[in-house]
Amino acid sequence: MNVLPEWIADPVLSPMWDRVRSRFEKAGLDARGRVLVTASAREERHAIGAVLGRTIMRDSVWVDLLTLDARLRERSGVGGLEAVLAALYVTPLENRPAARAARHERRERPLNLAAELVTAPWASEWIAGLRSTGLLTNRKDSERTIREAAKVLRELTDNERDPQAQSRVELGARLVGDAHALDRDRLLHQVVLRGLAAAAGMPQPDGTREREQLWASHGVEPDLLSRTCLVWRIRVSSEEPSGRRLNDAADAGDPVHVTEWDLRRMGSFAPAAGMRVLICENPRVIEGLAERGADGWAAVCTAGEPNLVVDKLLDKLARAGAALHYHGDFDWPGIAIANRVIARCRARPWQMTSDNYLQAVRLDGPELVGNHIAPVWDPELGAAMRSRGRAVHEETVLGLLLDALAAG
Repeated sequence: MNVLPEWIADPVLSPMWDRVRSRFEKAGLDARGRVLVTASAREERHAIGAVLGRTIMRDSVWVDLLTLDARLRERSGVGGLEAVLAALYVTPLENRPAARAARHERRERPLNLAAELVTAPWASEWIAGLRSTGLLTNRKDSERTIREAAKVLRELTDNERDPQAQSRVELGARLVGDAHALDRDRLLHQVVLRGLAAAAGMPQPDGTREREQLWASHGVEPDLLSRTCLVWRIRVSSEEPSGRRLNDAADAGDPVHVTEWDLRRMGSFAPAAGMRVLICENPRVIEGLAERGADGWAAVCTAGEPNLVVDKLLDKLARAGAALHYHGDFDWPGIAIANRVIARCRARPWQMTSDNYLQAVRLDGPELVGNHIAPVWDPELGAAMRSRGRAVHEETVLGLLLDALAAG
């Protein structure tokens, strides 16, 4: 191993060598360009002068790398600038332009593959989004992910075939051999979802509900069992086991949870003549109905923001001609839910007027928080809520609701 001479290895030269190394690496390990080196102390000027082979009189000096490289080749005993820097530092030298080019090539490789595998008009938007977010950057599995995503996207966006109702578990197992490949915490889920958004010409969905709606528009659910809708005295015309279970619960007056699995096997809903359906927000209302009963009423609970099973069940009821009525919380999120349900399935607000609110509101009730939401059915209700600044949650007026339901 060659030993560097003292006039090169002098510790006082460390700042100079650091600057020289940085410039050398930026130039792609090519001895070109120059750096300005400070030499405020006498010993620094003496040491730098020894390296450059000239007397240094000023507090700073320009070091030309090409000239330095030639002097080192002649005098160092180990070689030129590259050999000297390699001997001075423990860490290896980096060709920065080559490293940047390699990183760029690695980033672009999966994106180029995506362009080869998915040639639909929307693919460029999808690929641009993947590039800007860096989802695939420095991922060892990026190319495999793109190949799997292309399989899923080609099937789901094929306009010549009707969407096949299936769960993400089924889809992942069938197309990529992994039942959990499309779980929400997997990279493949994010990549495919961006493709579906691009294919639909819409922004990337930023909420759970919006993401699930996008999947559902292609007939894909997270699974068929985890999401449910709580109902009471809802009936269907089907004699399938799921339908009989629902009808038996209706006969007994028992609340029952309905899943996506059930909806696919129940057939059409069959509301009895004169039967009204209350859509409520809180499960406690269903519990109260089951305890006390209410002739002429059935009920569906959204349990807060409706999930896709709730949406589908309400859509089926609306198409079956059911008379739908809505009641929920008197707070801003509750009003937002009410607006959406009323618009989606043409439900009528029930016990949701400004008078109902003023009758139930309390000075010590919970404060209204969040942005004001205008009730589309009653501007006076919104004004009353803003004036009082207090929320009224559904379970706190349960007695009033049950009395009104019993009264017909």
